[in-house]
Formats: sequence, structure tokens, C-alpha cells
Amino acid sequence: MHRGLLWLAVVDLRRAWLRPSLAALAIALALIAVTFFAGQIGLRQAELLTGYEESGAATFIVEVNKVPTSDVADLVQALRSAAGVQSVEAPYDGTQLGLVADSSCVVFENEKQQESLGARTTALGVGRSFDPLRDYYVNFRDLNSNAPQAVLGAALLATSGAVRAPERNEIVVPSGVTDYVGVRSGADATVDLMYLNANPPIVQRFEGLRLIGTFDLIGPDQGRFEPFWRFAARGREVLTVRRPDAPEGVATSLPILLSDELVKEFLGHVREELAARGTAPATNLTTNKLVVRADSVQAVPSVEAKVVSLLEQRGLRQSCGGATEGTFCLKLPEQNNFEAALKEQKKFEKGGSFFIFLLLALVAVGTAGLQVQLVLARWREFGILQAVGFSPTQILLYFAVRLYTVLAVGIVAAAAAVAILPFERTASAFILAAGIALVAASVAAFPVLLWPLAQRPAQLLRVSA
Repeated sequence: MHRGLLWLAVVDLRRAWLRPSLAALAIALALIAVTFFAGQIGLRQAELLTGYEESGAATFIVEVNKVPTSDVADLVQALRSAAGVQSVEAPYDGTQLGLVADSSCVVFENEKQQESLGARTTALGVGRSFDPLRDYYVNFRDLNSNAPQAVLGAALLATSGAVRAPERNEIVVPSGVTDYVGVRSGADATVDLMYLNANPPIVQRFEGLRLIGTFDLIGPDQGRFEPFWRFAARGREVLTVRRPDAPEGVATSLPILLSDELVKEFLGHVREELAARGTAPATNLTTNKLVVRADSVQAVPSVEAKVVSLLEQRGLRQSCGGATEGTFCLKLPEQNNFEAALKEQKKFEKGGSFFIFLLLALVAVGTAGLQVQLVLARWREFGILQAVGFSPTQILLYFAVRLYTVLAVGIVAAAAAVAILPFERTASAFILAAGIALVAASVAAFPVLLWPLAQRPAQLLRVSA
């Protein structure tokens, strides 16, 4: 009897082919649209996260307080070997160490005199793997004690030459400084590094540094430096003129890039000078900011947990309340961080999912409407089939065969189209869309079919008559 019902359903579909064919076509178009948009959502989410990662969203900052230099180096090596960590940078940040740099170039020279133009900025000593676009972060609390504890990413965008981690005899400076001085890449520069947390300040000069590139700082201190003019006669400095309102301390986050080897050499000189004076350094003369980059935005929370565990195993205690000895503090950049990236991803996903839900809702409503029309058109047949001995389950099977045949035709047509069309697609997206369409169509159709089956055959025949 079941075979007879199946055969009857197929014959019925062949006889009234137009309406089922249109329904199958509509289902196929809906599945194609759902697959297309699902693929596009995945592609755009990947592009979104890639853009965030390229600008540093997978990065967080670890500030360590009063940890010896050798211990900091060991921490960096241990963190680099941790699972999920892509890189760890430990720049010597002048805003934290109290280092400024007077960088200058000769603009006029003869046998008797020499004139130089230069600018005072902060000093930044970096290693060879330092990424200027992603690895420079500033806590403006280091510049102003009244500022909030907020770490901001400050991208260094190349404007000329090679903007990279310099070698021992190289330097990279802001483009505003070179425009003021009037020099280009390849010029020789002199840098006076100054440690300001001593009275008098400790100064060491480094000459013959080659300018290899210039950059623009993306941040509130863009182009903010203190210019000066220097005059020397017969090889001896005579006069240095600065603006009368020029501040003495570290007043800008605009850096010049120097090799970390050169900055470590200067800090060694500072230690020797302070020891000769019988004075202890006001701050720990080593890098205390670790820039940790995870493999991906999604991996940041797990990497943070691993970093905390590793630091605690080495005897450090997590505390962000003050510069207590042997402590560390994890900080996220204020704007471009993994939380912002995931939030944007979820917004994009919600918008796309809402549109996909509308398409699937149309499939469900269309299937329910098709079944309502079928039930109203075949109302008398429900009574006749029950009167001649077919059970409600068999009748339900008959109409289910009709329904799933239409759905199968639509799914097969959609699968063929998806395989041919050149848009971004995935098999998982199509399978998910087809499964949801089947469930939605079933949920919408079967209540309509159960409605006449709940009636008595005599009542169905009486209403039809």
C-alpha cells in the first residue's frame, strides 16, 4: 500500500507540474542566495579580522615593574616560546625611562664655523623584529601624571627611505624633523641621548649616524617636537638656541628610532655615571614594556591566560595599582584591540544572519502557503482516502512525499547552480542552508497537513459537498 501511495504522489506531481515546479525554483533560488550570503559573510569576517590584526588588534601590553635586566631578557625568551604567541617585542621606550634625544644635522659648514639644526624628541630603542606600524604603544600617564592609564597604539607610517629597526650606526626620524632641518635619507646625523632623571642630566653623544628613513606618527603628538639651532666655531660648540618656552623633560611621544644596542650602551653609561655620583637610579634602567602579539585575534584571551600563568610561575605578582617591585600588569590598547575586532565581527555576523533568516522565513512561508492551497484544493480527497481505508499516517506520508520531492528538486537544482556559479561558496554553508530549509519547510507544512487529518471523514465530505 505504501508503494501505491508513493506512486500516486509521483503521478500527481507529474499531472500538476506547474505549481510544484515554481515552488522548487523558488526554493532553489533561496538556497543559492543563502549560500552566497553565508560565503560572503565568512569572507568579509576574515577580511575584517585580517585588517584588525595587521593594525595590531592581536596585541596586548605587559608592563613589568622593578624587574632586573637579566630577568626581563629571560621573560622575553620564555614568552616567545609560549603556544599561540607570534612575537614579543621589548623596546626601550624613552617616555618610561626618561630618555630624550637631540638629533641634529649640519646645514652649513666652512673652515671656521659650523651650524646645525635639530629637534628634541623622545628616544625609542628597538630590536630587529620591531614592526613600526604595529609595535609602538604609548601610555600618556608616563608623560602626564594626571592622564588616565590608557595605552594607545601609535603607528609609524613610512614616508621615505627604509622605516625599519635601525642598525647600530643608523637612525630613523620623523618627517617633520627632516623637513625642518632640510635633509633627506642618507644624511649623517648626530644624536645626544639624555637621561633626565638625574641632576645634572646625563648626556652622551653619538656621531656619524646615517639617516635611513622618515615616518609620520599617527597619534596626538604627530609633528610635536622641540627645535633648536646649534653653532660651533673651530670645532668647539659655542651656542645652542632653543625656544624660550621649551620644556626640559620628556614632553612628546614622537620618537626617533635607534638600535636597541645603542640605547643599551647609553644606559650602561648612565649606570656607571650614577654609580660614580653615588646615586641610585630613579627608575629601573631596562625595558619594562613587553609588546606581545598573538597568532590571531581569537587567540588573545587564551594567550593572555598563558602569559599570566608564566609570569606568576616566575614569582611575579599581577598588580596594576602601582609600580610595586616584582609585579606586572596586562593592558589592552584603548581602541584597536581584540575586543573591538570581535565586536565588529559580531555586528557584521548579526546583520548577515538577519538577512539569511529572512530568506529562510520566506521558504517556510512559501512552503506553508503551498500546503494551504493544496489542502483547500484537496479537502474532499482527505475524506475519500480515509473513507476507503487509508489511515491518517498513510495520508500524511502521501503528502509528505509530494512535499519532499519538491524540496529535493529545489535542493538538487541549487546544488548544481552553486557548483557552477563563480561566487565565494563553501560546502558547509550550502549543507547548513539546505538542512535549515528542510526543517523550516517541515515545521511550516505539517501543521497545515494535520489540520484536515484531525477531522472526521464524514465531516470532510459534508463540508466539501
